[in-house]
Amino acid sequence: MKRKDNFLFLIVNDFDFDYNSYSRCGYMKAIDIKNLKFSYDKDVFNNLNLNIDKGSFATILGKGASGKTTLFKILSLNLVYEGEVLVLNKSIRYCLEKGWLGLISASYMFREKTAREEILRSLENKGLSRSKIDDQINRISKKIGIKNILDCYLKNLNIKEKILILFVLQLINKPKVLILDNVFSYIDNEKDIIFKELLRANKRGETIINITNDAEECLFGSDVVILNDEVLKIRTCDLSEDVFINNGLEAPFIVSLSSKLKFYGLVDKNYVSMAKLVNDLWE
Repeated sequence: MKRKDNFLFLIVNDFDFDYNSYSRCGYMKAIDIKNLKFSYDKDVFNNLNLNIDKGSFATILGKGASGKTTLFKILSLNLVYEGEVLVLNKSIRYCLEKGWLGLISASYMFREKTAREEILRSLENKGLSRSKIDDQINRISKKIGIKNILDCYLKNLNIKEKILILFVLQLINKPKVLILDNVFSYIDNEKDIIFKELLRANKRGETIINITNDAEECLFGSDVVILNDEVLKIRTCDLSEDVFINNGLEAPFIVSLSSKLKFYGLVDKNYVSMAKLVNDLWE
């Protein structure tokens, strides 16, 4: 068992999710999928049923070929499917057109020549003044560290730079639902500030859905969805090492560590926060 020395151990300590104050908006689902069917040469989804609560911060995990990327493509209207998929009780197309649904992926197709032009186009119907938009672009771009490439040609930028631009765009646009498709594998030094900004957006009521191959990314937030032969939806605070092992996944370091400490009687529950584990052991 090896601890990953990465940003997550710092962020989780600063942004422990308050499950007691988290209120599920039962009257509306951010994502509501019923009887979803899709296949390539073989079935990827056969009557998939899944819902994600409005206002939650959900992580979607799964082994390779479990359908994570396919699900993102369906939610971005890039695949034809059978069944019903609603976003905020509306069609996907309606939410995309209204700017309620935001998407970030390495395959995103830009329409404008520069990042600044792309962001301006996406905000042109929000009724904001040009000076206010420019102020927001410059402030958030400086925070993420890409202010120097705002006016560069998008075609000349690498994948990491394009993804960072998409984060700036969506942080300014403030969609009601934001879906990320395994994008943190492309970025490094900026991960901490971006995760903090996503957590702040979630605290404002925005729904964040992070589709990823990295189980470490599910340490914070409200829910984890594991795509397998059957869909498992579990609150992050209820995660245990067995949940990951039973689904063919490697458990995050803190989950694995606390499970072993529990086995030896040193703690009496599972932990997803290093800070809380250390504090309880100290007491």
